[in-house]
Amino acid sequence: MEDYKENVIEFLHNQKVATVTFSQGRYISRIKELAEKRPDECKITHTNTDGTIVAHIPTEWIRINPKMELSDEEKQRRTEILMQSMAQK
Repeated sequence: MEDYKENVIEFLHNQKVATVTFSQGRYISRIKELAEKRPDECKITHTNTDGTIVAHIPTEWIRINPKMELSDEEKQRRTEILMQSMAQK
């Protein structure tokens, strides 16, 4: 059987707090950092024996941000703008 690592975000409509479970190191590190810096908003409720964590975070922190889809022309235009900006510095 494969070793599955699951990440879960769970909340109800109009709920202010979400329950999250993370097994990926980058998310675990980020939640631990936030729990330390912002304990009133982010609370780790459980650390499992396998290292995964369960925490409560504000639902307003949850975002879905897909990558922008740019045409080749737009990519070229943005590259030119960036190069011009860097040349001026």
